[in-house]
Amino acid sequence: MGPSRQTATGLGQFVGDVSRRGAADALRTFSLESLVGAPAADVFVALADVLCPDGGTIDDAIARNAMLETAAAMGTAGDAPFDSLPPAALDAFFLGTISRSIEAKLFNEIGGKGIRLPSDVAAVRAIQQTLHDFIEGTVRDRFTASGRTLASMPRGDVEGFVRVIYEQSFDLIRTLGGEA
Repeated sequence: MGPSRQTATGLGQFVGDVSRRGAADALRTFSLESLVGAPAADVFVALADVLCPDGGTIDDAIARNAMLETAAAMGTAGDAPFDSLPPAALDAFFLGTISRSIEAKLFNEIGGKGIRLPSDVAAVRAIQQTLHDFIEGTVRDRFTASGRTLASMPRGDVEGFVRVIYEQSFDLIRTLGGEA
């Protein structure tokens, strides 16, 4: 999950910078200052282009897709200007990206191992939804249990925090999978 962790780290550092230094300064770091005042979804799509450009490995594509799916999900909630998003919304984008990248990596692993799923489409959808809810809850719980926000986390600590979230989430999934 190297590329996904790197993307999440870059995103986490960016979100923390927005909270500490303001949106305009954080966007300038990625040469995206032209997006000051733009809808949040536009900023998130541009960040995906910067943090995980098109044409990389499968893991790069997983990270990119996780960011774009999260941006799309947040875009359906309204097109608020990025500059006006509260820290909780930025944290939600960060956590959504992590959750989706873990979920996609897990499905990629399942597909690569040839695990058989039921032939009933409704049953497969139910399994997928259960797994999605579990991963999303695990990531959110790990973040909440840390007692921190991205705004309060020193920039240098974000990478270690992201690594711990990924490792703990995968360990928990492996443990539960072994018990099933």
